[in-house]
Amino acid sequence: MIKKLEVLANIAVIITSVVLCSVLVKKYFFSAAKQEALVEAAPATSPASNASRRQSIQAGTKISLPGIDWSKNARTVVLALSTSCHFCSESAPFYQKLQQQKPNGVRVVAVLPQPLEDSRNYLNKLGVSVTSVVQGSLASVGVSGTPTLLLVDSEGSITGSWVGKLSESEAAKVIAQIQQ
Repeated sequence: MIKKLEVLANIAVIITSVVLCSVLVKKYFFSAAKQEALVEAAPATSPASNASRRQSIQAGTKISLPGIDWSKNARTVVLALSTSCHFCSESAPFYQKLQQQKPNGVRVVAVLPQPLEDSRNYLNKLGVSVTSVVQGSLASVGVSGTPTLLLVDSEGSITGSWVGKLSESEAAKVIAQIQQ
């Protein structure tokens, strides 16, 4: 009788372990893949996209950066980065492409919270060239997370903003908007 009880207890432990493992796998692996698929399929302004990303800055918001005169160029791309942001580093090929494909009259400015020398070294290491590097608080330009790209007009008003590491299709849309 004790032997049967022991066998039944072992079977119950095995069944419980299998059920628990399948619940954990379903919850952590399949829900993450499903969420990524929703974000990829969602347009940039949809609630699903905004739920997984920090909020982008509203178009029309005026910003200022020390030493930057917006009126000198029709449009300026502001890269809000941080040397400790791995998504910023992973986005370096896009920033290089952006610099190569931007039209004349559009400048690229990087703003980082780190000291200027550290920021310049970081950008050089990534192979990203910019017109100007500014040390400043990201919050001072309304940025809550890095990387953030801002398209700013000659009056200092934001005409477009993108937050986070961009997918290939989002990157193509950004470049197309900058080239307009």
